[in-house]
Amino acid sequence: MHCFNHPDRTAIGTCKGCCKGLCMECAADLGHGLACKGQHEEMVEIHNMIVDRSARMVSRGPKGSFLMPAFFIFMGLGFCGATLFGGRGIASWDFMMGAGFLVFGAILFLYTRFYNRKVFGDRKNV
Repeated sequence: MHCFNHPDRTAIGTCKGCCKGLCMECAADLGHGLACKGQHEEMVEIHNMIVDRSARMVSRGPKGSFLMPAFFIFMGLGFCGATLFGGRGIASWDFMMGAGFLVFGAILFLYTRFYNRKVFGDRKNV
């Protein structure tokens, strides 16, 4: 591959911003990739910052992923408990809605658990 700006020179790599081949004179080495000197350096820095932040967020994902199932299970217990303590039977609309919350929360919990194990493996914090 040859440099985009200097076709007579061999390229040392490609710009992370525009994917054009760059020679030593045209390349700015940012330590985590090359960029066109004076053109795409800021864009490549921003891109790398976004990738780093995304990697940190994904690694934190398993810790907070059980909040939604816990909410649905809590709501289901609340509806079912209020219905039973209120003297209405299990055939009432409130109890059935609570049972629906419980079932949905349990399914969501199992899905989240299996998904996290598939994506993150058997780590202690999953």
